[in-house]
Amino acid sequence: MSLKSTYNKKDIYEFYSGTLEGTIDRKTFHNLCKDFNSAVMEEIIQEGKEFSMGYNLSSISILRIDRDWSKKQIDWEASKKYRKELLDEGEELYNSETGEGIKWFIYHTEKWYCRFYWKKKICSVPNKSVYRFKPTGGKLGNKTKLKKYMKKDDLAYTKYDKE
Repeated sequence: MSLKSTYNKKDIYEFYSGTLEGTIDRKTFHNLCKDFNSAVMEEIIQEGKEFSMGYNLSSISILRIDRDWSKKQIDWEASKKYRKELLDEGEELYNSETGEGIKWFIYHTEKWYCRFYWKKKICSVPNKSVYRFKPTGGKLGNKTKLKKYMKKDDLAYTKYDKE
């Protein structure tokens, strides 16, 4: 297997079936990976657990981080909702060229935010600075699952370690 910048399930399955002489068909392998990853992320998100990846890769968890007030962060969900309300009422949206109209950005006001965290400090992989952990995004991704869980449970943030 040659070195690539990104590996996916297909690459891992090919390694498993070729090098390790795996006996599980591709669909079963895919479902096992999917179920395992879902169970791990559920534990991390809903229980505030830390997942040890083994093989000197360290662990993944969620951190609660104090918000940097010098860097405003837009709450896109609330902003888009407010923008739609303004348009439905026939209001003119803010135009930066003319300086006229209603500003529709709404910013986060919570004292902290939460994000996934890979503890690289205790990872003993060579050249670890070039690697990163990127949780899935989109409607079904883990970033969205975390946001939804945080909105559903007002005390969810207490389960996560503070930076």
